[in-house]
Amino acid sequence: KAKTEFRKAMDNEYGVIREADESVAVSTASGYTNPLGEINLVWNEAYMGAPMESILNGYEDPRREIYFATCQDEQFAGEYRGIRQGTCFAHNYYNTLSKLKVTQQTDAVLMPAAEVWFLRAEAALRGWTDESVKTCYEEGVMASFRQYGILQSDAYLESDLLPADFVDTYDMENDITARCQVSPRWLESADRDTKLEKIITQKWIASTRCQAWDAWFDINRTGIPEVSEYTTDGDPDDYVLGTLAYNPNSSLAKGQFAHRFIYSKESLDYNTNAPTKVPAITEPLWWHKK
Repeated sequence: KAKTEFRKAMDNEYGVIREADESVAVSTASGYTNPLGEINLVWNEAYMGAPMESILNGYEDPRREIYFATCQDEQFAGEYRGIRQGTCFAHNYYNTLSKLKVTQQTDAVLMPAAEVWFLRAEAALRGWTDESVKTCYEEGVMASFRQYGILQSDAYLESDLLPADFVDTYDMENDITARCQVSPRWLESADRDTKLEKIITQKWIASTRCQAWDAWFDINRTGIPEVSEYTTDGDPDDYVLGTLAYNPNSSLAKGQFAHRFIYSKESLDYNTNAPTKVPAITEPLWWHKK
């Protein structure tokens, strides 16, 4: 079914998004306020995460300066530093690290051309089309670069740089070895899972600032990144950077992932389309295929 739906979208009479300037976005010109900018500037809660630091710094990715500001702390001036999600502290040292560069006036991108190219790359990898996986992958990277006015991508696409280990700025107990071990360069000799990880990793980078739900669905259906056995109250040394940690208070068992949204009581009580038998949130949907 997933293949059928993809082909239906690809073969529609209007075509698909190809160029960076064709991206779909909600403009702020007419008064719309970007909620992520509100969270960033008013709530002061949007900072570079540890996996983003690991990958963008390791790759020397030129999109770093588009997505994030450098540290405000003079000791780390000019550097991009993040924080591990779930880090507990009773100080405000981390608020001098790399903040997200999104304001209330930043247009909210819903679907960029890069996402479409990465979807095409994945479809080709699965054998749903006869397109070149390498070409679609590289077009996706280039579209993401062009979206932000970066015109030189050749060196990046030939790069064998790997994500860097995360070194916490203030607490060495939070230091973590990099989990992601793929580089930007496409390798025809790589196995299928490595190729898929390259595609999903670049799709994740390209979706920064705008499409967190896409990342959630990609994790949901492909298992990239992995869901670990680590609990958020466990020993930090046991955590593997880039994996999803398990909350000990969750109704999920270790290593499980919520595949579905929970039906609200109102929906179950009043929506005639609600299922009579509610599936478990761990029950896969039809599109859950790695």
